[in-house]
Amino acid sequence: MTVLRFISSNENKISEYRELLQPVEFTSLQLTIRETFSDDPRDVVREKLLKAYEMKRAPLFVDHTGLFIEELGGMPGPFTQLFWKQLQAEGILNLLTCKDNRRALARTTIGYCDGRRIYFFEGEISGSVACEPAGSPSTWMCLFIPEGFDITMAEMTPEQKNSVSQRRRAAEEFKKFLQNPGGIAYSV
Repeated sequence: MTVLRFISSNENKISEYRELLQPVEFTSLQLTIRETFSDDPRDVVREKLLKAYEMKRAPLFVDHTGLFIEELGGMPGPFTQLFWKQLQAEGILNLLTCKDNRRALARTTIGYCDGRRIYFFEGEISGSVACEPAGSPSTWMCLFIPEGFDITMAEMTPEQKNSVSQRRRAAEEFKKFLQNPGGIAYSV
């Protein structure tokens, strides 16, 4: 059976995927990969995949998640990590001062490379940007309130978050593919 690899150094993300992809199993690997800057998440994922595949020469997947704020023309989008690192919650909220439109999308793009092709799986959820951070302020999730909720993703229990998240939606599509892409099996 082929070993599937997930390229990430984020323990929370690794743990989420272990739960979301069950019974599919994978090994996580940390690789230093400089991300490409592009306004298209698929370009970012494609470049990460190609660089990782060049290093490992084995089936693997990566993901990229972003917050797309309507009032900011979809920014920070694929640049969410960079925006967050530089601005944190307060800086992002300052960009929305005096703005009525707080609609946003959270989108995850998973990329998988089997050595022959690259496949993409995407999930997104609609919501809005909170007026102030709530929950753990370590990521943009302290600002994002999914549609139908009155709390941010950072305030949700892991079970709540995984039941509604954009990552779950992308992972479901990826899992279906892995369990029957034409004979490749990664589950035990």
